[in-house]
Amino acid sequence: MISYLNGYILYPILEKLTKRQIAVKLRELTLFETLSYEKKLEIQKEELYKLLVFCQGHIPFYQEMFKQNNFDIEKIKEDISYIKNLPVLTKEIVRDNAEKLKYLGNGLHARKTGGSTGQSVFFFYDNGGLDWTAAINLYAYNQVGKRPHHTDCHISAELGIKPPLLKYKVMQFFKLMSQNRKVLMIDSFSNEALKLVYKNLKSFKPYLLQGHPSTAYALASFIESNKLKRKKMFSVFEPTGEMITGKMIKTIEENLLCKVVNRYGNAEFGVIAHSTESHDPFRLKVFDRAFFVEETEESNIIVTGITNYGFPLLRYDTGDIGSVKKESDGTFIYNIQGRVHDLVEINGESFPTHFIMDFLDHKVCGVRQFQIVLTDSNKAILNIVPENEADSERIRMMVEKRWPDGFDIKFVGFEQLETQGWRNKFRFVINKRNIHAQSSF
Repeated sequence: MISYLNGYILYPILEKLTKRQIAVKLRELTLFETLSYEKKLEIQKEELYKLLVFCQGHIPFYQEMFKQNNFDIEKIKEDISYIKNLPVLTKEIVRDNAEKLKYLGNGLHARKTGGSTGQSVFFFYDNGGLDWTAAINLYAYNQVGKRPHHTDCHISAELGIKPPLLKYKVMQFFKLMSQNRKVLMIDSFSNEALKLVYKNLKSFKPYLLQGHPSTAYALASFIESNKLKRKKMFSVFEPTGEMITGKMIKTIEENLLCKVVNRYGNAEFGVIAHSTESHDPFRLKVFDRAFFVEETEESNIIVTGITNYGFPLLRYDTGDIGSVKKESDGTFIYNIQGRVHDLVEINGESFPTHFIMDFLDHKVCGVRQFQIVLTDSNKAILNIVPENEADSERIRMMVEKRWPDGFDIKFVGFEQLETQGWRNKFRFVINKRNIHAQSSF
């Protein structure tokens, strides 16, 4: 009974009190998804045209870009692919031109990328853009069977951050209550930590579990290796923040007795594409009402967001690799590569790199990027790119307090970080162990 009151009464009240318009956007998206694909593309083109007109009138960065490239907005009405006449945006360009990309007419909400496909960068949403991201989340939940009265659980890294003001704590309490959401914290992949997660999930029994796939995979492997009783603790697992693999899905579904769905998104846009219970988890349908994703074959995924007027991103290179195809029933993304997180052993405990990333980003702060280099030495090298070089000693002290004798800490420039592969993809962990033995073959 309480869950119904939270989902159907408290949530709308909070939405009204905080002056959000999520329900309006959700209704519009729901109606949009019932239309023919041809009609959807027509609306998508109209909405992109409106955004381009706005950019030409209010966003200095695009005013200059349109002029330099002789870009004729009117041609979008004829062919949406005309937008490809604009140069591609990268994280570096956004970082260097953030102020010129903002529309200051509305309040803006800051979001920071995790840096797994490049250096961390701040992005911004206006109220409407933020409402659209929330509406898309709710629609995606509905697609996998989660209703407002169902409980969900989010697994997060335990960072030891004290909540700020009492007002914030109260708002978070009511926000989580209205969403019927529980938050489960984990500080490592030790047997003790995973055993506690297993125990809590049996108690919570959420409909949907959300978190990094490496965490769910570690839990499923823990159940399998310890021959624990397989019990259905939740119905659906939705990965966030990392790429999930077929092996992970198989292990999670077999040991946690749930259905794995999949999604693709980032801090810059929110959720861009999602699978459903009936779809292949590697066939992700794009939300065409909010995004124009360019067709490509195993290449950079280029996205234009058409709902965020506060910080518009036209032809933005996400840093991920994949295939995008327009089919009879929508736009689909396949074979996504990117943001793969590794496990690192520190003082005998295994930590996923997303935990280290969250610790540096939210607990330590002031860290622009990091990379761990594994060598034949007992201690791994932790290369840190600080936002401010004068802050280096404070960062060192906080990392050493968390992991005494865990790392050989070095402060470097971003350009000194290493890349791997034929596309020079960034990885959080570079393994140089037994390098001499490997090169002898």
